[in-house]
Amino acid sequence: MWTSGACAIGLSPWEDCILLPKRTIGGTICQVPKIACSAMSSSDGSRQRSDKNGSERAEHLAGLIMALARREGMKTGDRLIEQRLADALDLSRAPIRLGLKALEAAGLARGEPHRGFVLAKNPTSGAAQPALAAVRRNEQVYATIAGDVLASRLPADVTEAELMRRYDVTRAELQRLLGRIAAEGWIARLPGYGWRFAETVSSPEAQTQAKAFRAVIEPAAIAQPGFALPQEVIVRLRERQQRVFKGELEKMTIGEIFHSGCEFHEEIIRGAGNPFFLEALRRVNSIRRLFAYRSFADRDGMRRHVRDHLRLLDVLETQRYAEAAKLMARHLQRPLVAGLS
Repeated sequence: MWTSGACAIGLSPWEDCILLPKRTIGGTICQVPKIACSAMSSSDGSRQRSDKNGSERAEHLAGLIMALARREGMKTGDRLIEQRLADALDLSRAPIRLGLKALEAAGLARGEPHRGFVLAKNPTSGAAQPALAAVRRNEQVYATIAGDVLASRLPADVTEAELMRRYDVTRAELQRLLGRIAAEGWIARLPGYGWRFAETVSSPEAQTQAKAFRAVIEPAAIAQPGFALPQEVIVRLRERQQRVFKGELEKMTIGEIFHSGCEFHEEIIRGAGNPFFLEALRRVNSIRRLFAYRSFADRDGMRRHVRDHLRLLDVLETQRYAEAAKLMARHLQRPLVAGLS
């Protein structure tokens, strides 16, 4: 017990030994206090790093929830339903709860009896900007990595230490980014050490093939017998696209723009009632994300795409599915930027 006390007051190992009987000074017992102090310092450091990583993760999750609330057009007083957030962000409820508690600590959400958490501040308000800043930074680093891969500025094999130095991120931030990139299929962990970028996903051939694949399956899904899109889905998609077109586009990160586009097309293909269509589109979306970032920086091109989306919804609402299939085919063949898809 006295050893921990010595560590607490900062005594040196030899000062610790003074507390022991003289006959032990020449023995091995004198090494114990030094080892004990070192172990405690290491434990304290690990605990501090763990606390910092946990805090960073909670802030990141809080930012994701606020970014989603902004995309959804939520207002002060709207409920933040755990399961709905978990489904939208593809997470379990445990991390969602962690993010909600971080929002509560920041004064952006509050718990109410029988309602769970509700928004305490509008997601577009100045108070929400610090929470959204972490998400924007994450997206900026992600987009920079994607651009470097496309431009062949990164070697195929990289280490975490190299990436941390290059992009000025913490290990926790980098690991979140690498986990996301790995899930999208354009990087994989090497056995034992390092990471390797996939060559095929950034090639011009992959881009052309992904575009051709979508131009086949998405119109075909709309042309399927029994295709139907519920009215509430059409209303929800139209509201989101209108918000984007009327000004939200300027506030969105490239990642949010990409997510919005994927969500639109995935909701429509879901109307075919065939899970294989949806799964195939999700797979190709995860791969094309890398090169899509290059063209999604063109906001004028995105506005043209959003106008296409709104026109397509008008046709789908009147159940003119043959016409809608043709519109979808033309939409997918139109590049956002000259020379790009």
